[in-house]
Amino acid sequence: MKKRRETGIKNAAGKPTPKWFYLVMIGLPIVFFVLLELFLRIIGYGLDYTQFKSISDYYPDKLFLNPDVPYKYFYNIQQAPSTLPDGFDKLKKEDAFRIFVMGGSSTAGWPYVPNASFSRHIKRRMELLYPENTIEVINLGISAINSYTLRDFVPGVIDQKPDLILIYAGHNEYYGALGVGSTSSMGSNRFLINLYISLKNYKITELLQDIISGIYRLFNANQSSEENDIAETLMSRMIGESTIPLNSEMYKAGLEQFEGNLNDILSTFSETKIPVIIGTLTSNTLDQKPFVSVGQNFLPSADSIYNLGLAKLKIGEIKAADSLLLYAKDLDALRFRAPKKMNEIIFKLARKYNFPIANIDSVFRSRSQYNIVGYNLTVDHLHPTLDGYRIIGETFFERMEELNLLPSSKRQNLTKSDVDSILFANFSFTSLDSTLAEMQIIRLTGAFPFVPRGTPNYKMLNFTYDNFSDSLCLKVIRREMKWEIAHSKLAEWYFNKGNYGAFIREIDAVIQERPYFDQPYEYLINKLTSVNLAEDAFPYIKKLHAFRPNYLTYKWLGQIYLYGNDSAGALKYLTKAVEFSEVDFQTWYNLSGAYYLNHQIDNALFAIEKSLRLNPNNPKAQDFQNQLKSLK
Repeated sequence: MKKRRETGIKNAAGKPTPKWFYLVMIGLPIVFFVLLELFLRIIGYGLDYTQFKSISDYYPDKLFLNPDVPYKYFYNIQQAPSTLPDGFDKLKKEDAFRIFVMGGSSTAGWPYVPNASFSRHIKRRMELLYPENTIEVINLGISAINSYTLRDFVPGVIDQKPDLILIYAGHNEYYGALGVGSTSSMGSNRFLINLYISLKNYKITELLQDIISGIYRLFNANQSSEENDIAETLMSRMIGESTIPLNSEMYKAGLEQFEGNLNDILSTFSETKIPVIIGTLTSNTLDQKPFVSVGQNFLPSADSIYNLGLAKLKIGEIKAADSLLLYAKDLDALRFRAPKKMNEIIFKLARKYNFPIANIDSVFRSRSQYNIVGYNLTVDHLHPTLDGYRIIGETFFERMEELNLLPSSKRQNLTKSDVDSILFANFSFTSLDSTLAEMQIIRLTGAFPFVPRGTPNYKMLNFTYDNFSDSLCLKVIRREMKWEIAHSKLAEWYFNKGNYGAFIREIDAVIQERPYFDQPYEYLINKLTSVNLAEDAFPYIKKLHAFRPNYLTYKWLGQIYLYGNDSAGALKYLTKAVEFSEVDFQTWYNLSGAYYLNHQIDNALFAIEKSLRLNPNNPKAQDFQNQLKSLK
């Protein structure tokens, strides 16, 4: 008989290797990587990419979009774009109406401070109309991100129980983080890129990436860091492929990337029954000539079509001019403005998942001369003006009204005109913010791709300033001073000149941006009360007391109510104020008066004695004590 052929690896004794040996061989690498991952987490290696987290002991009950999250997508730059400080409650209140707003720099409100963004316009309008609700509008907009980042945000957003999602995104598909034409591109395979993003949640991935980056820097030591070159904009740094002709393979890959990721986003929201409103994309087609004009594949050059469009406009052929200018934008081979196909994809997927559209582009057109958007509503190639952001906010809000996607509580009986008037009067945006935005614009438009690469930014070099406010702005742009510090310094300057209205406006701008930070409130309150303007400080005292009651708020609320002849209200706050260790003689004196007005003579005597112990030489307190004793 023939011997049966034996297979497998034999050991030294010639016997087949046992099965457990293979299990060990497979298991050892797995155990190694698991232990390595645990070790890296224990020692806190790298960045924490938790999507929402507490960022300060000042706000222990609030969550914010993690400021480190952008580094998850911008793997090859040293300073990633920042997130917005829109906090929301860790535990959602029963009366809360929570909206998440998703998109890129136009969603973030660039070039303005976040308070000018369309999300803030929506929030202020809702707070005015629904005062019984806790309105939370969380802006997730980050400059130079695209649908890859938005897709990755979706599970974390769903975990926070939103009542509504607003999306305005698509301009960054080619040059945004991980886009097909960006410097951070990893190709066009959507599955592999999304897999990479998922793996970035593991410390091992970050370790491997750091090793690779370290080796790369070792052999490219002469390259200057972006932190040493503030003249170069994020926009110019993100350009990897500056020529992406219409209908080219890379052009099609960008559309496929957008459609695939947006489909995943809307599909997931649809499955969870979360309402979504998607905005169509608008851009400057009238005043922004094509960045890169090429003529190939039987297509005309972008410049020739753009010039023909302007010529048609000049002779009054408006419809033809509009078509040509839109075509010129699509022919522009530097794809910072979304082609019209992007809006077609938005309409297509919105219909597929039965999500409503906010037709931003249509509204912008209707409010532009010739129905063609230009510098009337944009500050550059696509970012809206202040008025443009307000219009986007209004457009989204009107769709929310039409679809009844608003709080179910009682609504204030205010007309749209009333609301607009109140919001305009209380919009915290100062000349400092306006100058900062102007500097941001000239910094962008004075550099590549608005001028040839390597050209000095003459707009910035020629910028002149002749007042204190402008000098502060320049320091902010140069990263020598924080934005809030600039406002505080300008506020102090106004205060010292006796311009208390301007002082309030500067600090109010900081408060609007940092609504849960107590220091600007306390600074304003202390300054105004020091010049006997407690009534002007009153609204800020109430706001501070609502989220962080302290001795200052109890003291001044009690004093203001006392001087306003509301002795019961005064007593409510002053009895709490004297429980603090920093209580002063004036607070005890005021409490004594409140007790007296409430016919509590014994308590009034006790309080005035406390006041005199802290300040024995106060003649007013001595006289009041004698009056109280005479009533016994």
